[in-house]
Amino acid sequence: MTRRPLCIESKVVERIDRLGPQSTDTIYRCAVNRETAYSTYFGEQSRDLTYRIQKTERLLESFEPFRKKVQLTIFPDRPYLYRVQGQHIFIGQKLLEAPGHLEKALAKIWYRERNDSLFVQQDLMEEVFTDFLVYLDLGDLDIGDPDTRLKTALRKVKWPFVLKSVAAYCDSPWKQSEHFALCQDKAEAAHELNQQVVEMSLRPLLVTSWVNAYRQLTMKERFEFTQNLPQLLRAEHSEPLPIVGSAEALMSNTALMKAAEAIKNVNLFVSKTNAIKDSETHRLFLSNFTNELRMNGFHDAFAEASFDVLYVSQGPLTEKSKVLQQFMKIAKAQPKLQMAVRDGVNLWMLPSRYPVPVKSFGQIKSVRTVVEKCGGYNFSYVMDYAEETEKLLVVDHCDAKKEIQYSRYLSEGAEGFGAQNKGTAFVQFHLPSLLMKKAELEQVSNVFEFIQKRDVESPSFKSLGWREVHWSEQANAYQPKAFVDAIEWFRMPN
Repeated sequence: MTRRPLCIESKVVERIDRLGPQSTDTIYRCAVNRETAYSTYFGEQSRDLTYRIQKTERLLESFEPFRKKVQLTIFPDRPYLYRVQGQHIFIGQKLLEAPGHLEKALAKIWYRERNDSLFVQQDLMEEVFTDFLVYLDLGDLDIGDPDTRLKTALRKVKWPFVLKSVAAYCDSPWKQSEHFALCQDKAEAAHELNQQVVEMSLRPLLVTSWVNAYRQLTMKERFEFTQNLPQLLRAEHSEPLPIVGSAEALMSNTALMKAAEAIKNVNLFVSKTNAIKDSETHRLFLSNFTNELRMNGFHDAFAEASFDVLYVSQGPLTEKSKVLQQFMKIAKAQPKLQMAVRDGVNLWMLPSRYPVPVKSFGQIKSVRTVVEKCGGYNFSYVMDYAEETEKLLVVDHCDAKKEIQYSRYLSEGAEGFGAQNKGTAFVQFHLPSLLMKKAELEQVSNVFEFIQKRDVESPSFKSLGWREVHWSEQANAYQPKAFVDAIEWFRMPN
């Protein structure tokens, strides 16, 4: 049975094929006026496809027309396939039906027609740039996961929390469209994506910062900025873009160092362009973009991860460890606090349940650090943390069956910890103050004995300058009043 040929009202998409198990359905651009057999699938879907294609091509051609026509092939039996090759889009039906992926593919073709710059972070730059084009097209960045129904919503992200393991990346709606099929097999993905996951983890941080920088422009400035996009892609750069990673990053084993270099190179792509260097709007955008990255935690200490609270476990942790589950629950209840839990091998940037290897980080710092230790220790043990934290809470924990609670410590500090954990010995140190007296305290072999004895004739004890020791009924612990706040709170073992 034949009817009036179905077609796509498009200036750009020349042909769409759907490769079914028994036959291939085809429709053409209406202007081609080509006879085709009637397709039930395209009879139902052509209107929606036309709307999506027209909307995207109108936006992109308002900046600059496509140079060549595009062909689209749909695969019902390979639902997660996604490949953009030349002017040809190969896409699985599930990804086609999910929002944003078709629009993203068209944006990638438009981008590649104009981008003459080759550099080491080319794939990441393409993702960021085409995400921005999709944002302009859809009014938000809603690229959906057909299984979870989650979308790449633009929301605040923080450095270095944005870094992911392969497993976390595959569970995220921010994974590349090209990686949906691969992520169906987590074991294969762990092998294939191990070298790419660091860069691709940066996508939400860079895209959110880029979009927020754009939003801060006036309407007139936004128009000028978007009209300059083709020039930005074609531009030569006043400082050559790196084709390979720096020797420092290549030799480094830290993911943080490699991620930091990737961000710097993306910024270099935008900032060192010759074509629009005289554009006041572009300079304003660049300033906004750099400031957004800084506000999201990306500073000059590129290989440093910084947290509000860090718990350090002396033994190995798993996802089922009670202390990790406790901090996970606290992190979800207090999303503004940047919390992490680590053991000797892995670090969990909460509330993510997927760890990142500790060796990925050049340096890990925190405002407050918590460690649990059984038995005595000296001041050298405490001062080993001096380069990593401002406040150190050392908890005396010898009974493995006894669970220490930390929710009030995070909201009320050491006083809250003491009130919540009656009978548990602890000391909270202020390490910058303690360092001032490092030489005088080096000879102390046991901190608890030193505090309990309080030998006022000892030069070591005198160095702390304790005037009085205040007992807090609420905390059931002592708070020294001193000239040097090296020890802020303590409770002695029973």
